[in-house]
Amino acid sequence: MKKKFLYFFQYCFIFLILFFNYAYSADDTITGTQTTREDLQADSTLTIQSGGSLVNTNLNNIARGYIAAGNEIDGATVIIESNASIKGKSNAIMGRETNNLTITNSGTISASTSKAINLRDAQNTTITNKKGATITANTNAIVQEAAGTENAENVTISNSGTISSVENRTIYFYENATSTTLTNNSSGLIYNTADNPTVQLGTSSTLTNSGTIENRNSPSNSSITLVGNNNTITLKDGGKVVGTIAAGSTTGNTLKIQHGVGQSYFYKTSGNDMTLQDLDGNQIVKGSAGSVGQGGNENIDELLGYKSLNIRKSLDKFVKSEGFKNKETEWQGIQATSLERKEHTKNLALGYEFISLGVNIIRPSENENVIASFEYSEQDFQKDHNIRRYNLLFGLHYNETEINKLKNNSFILAGATLNEGERKILTNTTSSGTLNITDTYESFEIHAGKRFKNKSLIPNIGTNLSYSYTPDHSESKYYSWDDKHVANFSLDLNDEFSIEREKSKSKFGIGWILDYRTLITGSKTDYSVNGTKATYKQDDDLTKEMTLSVSINYEKKFYKFGKILISIDGMQTTQDVSSIGANISFIKIL
Repeated sequence: MKKKFLYFFQYCFIFLILFFNYAYSADDTITGTQTTREDLQADSTLTIQSGGSLVNTNLNNIARGYIAAGNEIDGATVIIESNASIKGKSNAIMGRETNNLTITNSGTISASTSKAINLRDAQNTTITNKKGATITANTNAIVQEAAGTENAENVTISNSGTISSVENRTIYFYENATSTTLTNNSSGLIYNTADNPTVQLGTSSTLTNSGTIENRNSPSNSSITLVGNNNTITLKDGGKVVGTIAAGSTTGNTLKIQHGVGQSYFYKTSGNDMTLQDLDGNQIVKGSAGSVGQGGNENIDELLGYKSLNIRKSLDKFVKSEGFKNKETEWQGIQATSLERKEHTKNLALGYEFISLGVNIIRPSENENVIASFEYSEQDFQKDHNIRRYNLLFGLHYNETEINKLKNNSFILAGATLNEGERKILTNTTSSGTLNITDTYESFEIHAGKRFKNKSLIPNIGTNLSYSYTPDHSESKYYSWDDKHVANFSLDLNDEFSIEREKSKSKFGIGWILDYRTLITGSKTDYSVNGTKATYKQDDDLTKEMTLSVSINYEKKFYKFGKILISIDGMQTTQDVSSIGANISFIKIL
């Protein structure tokens, strides 16, 4: 009998344990409006379904996740679905002394006074704020502090929606809050409207921003403040930051930038210096943190080479014309070119599109021919930088002479270019997070070459030299450039095959040029960002280029009027540049 009683007692005890475990660990779902406080349970899930709300704006701790006397709640989960909400006076969700608390918000979490989510002495918390969701409070939307003997640590926040506060900080971590991971995704917005920082990080924490973090009170206020040591901030993609990045007297902090190759930016920082890194390989300059796309300087030699090549092709057409033979006519050529270079991150070659429209006028005489060349071009880089150019060249083309059975002719042209640049940069010094800056400057260039023609089938040979000088100039904000000298040498092989039809008074031809160009001088660029000097050295792979250009030419004579010459050119280079061009020339026969 005694043994049976003991068995009965054991069964009752087990039943009571299971009952209480079930009673206090059960999941809870709110479908309508609940105005009383909800106490979170260990290893359970509270779900606010779409259309439901847990709300009482006169009550603190509307969703409470702690037990008095420091007993922790482990493994609690709160899910707020789309079109659902948790709203309280303060501490709308109180996660004090919790461990492994998970909050997933697709709706709204708000506090009418302070602390939408309070993580005092909490550990291992995960907060996910989804796209379209909102976490907001009048003061401090998310707070983690260590006020007791426990360490506040390991909070992970992933934001794709909006987190905001009116007064004070939006996300507020104390110095002894460690190992925070804050990720603001591309659709994420974190902002406040106070003098205080928007985001404050503690110690050994990371912040990665691809969205927007802004202090809407003023960009001169702090957007991100570090109050502890050994933190890492990574600014990625097209993400924007408005407000100073402040490190105070802390140490061991790192600012990493990953906006893409060639993206220009300037971020104002304050306090102790941070370690600066550009993860795309762009040159980052201290004195705050700045970088500038080198496209306008890095490919001067490249465009100089293409200009020289176009001059040679135009002169080739000229020496085959009736105007050249008769020494009596004026020769005109209109040339349009569309060129594209692909981006290469390995050697920081910036991708761009280039279009140009030019007119060449050559007036023949007995020994030499006067040349005038006018060209308008636009160069559009991939990272919000474009340059418009107005180029004017004058020169001479010398008629053929014969040396050792080789016919040769030469040319020399010189002139100037007006350059108008516009660049959009990312910066934390403006309320928009971006800034449009402009630049107007002149440059000067010389092109010279000599062509040796063979009487046999061996291709013709050409040697060419081009030089460019750009005086020092400054953009409207942050960037200044020292003067720059660039010189190219190139060697080319060229030939043309043609078929003439007397009956139709027309001629059809195919020409080609194989050009090897190398940079002689000008691979370095001296510049400054906000007064801090730096030197950029062009990658060696970008200083040499092999170009193959093939043209199809058609000439038609019109009685009483003259001749029309039409040429279609295609070009491919070892710098991954391809282009298509068209040249229309008119020869008036007197």
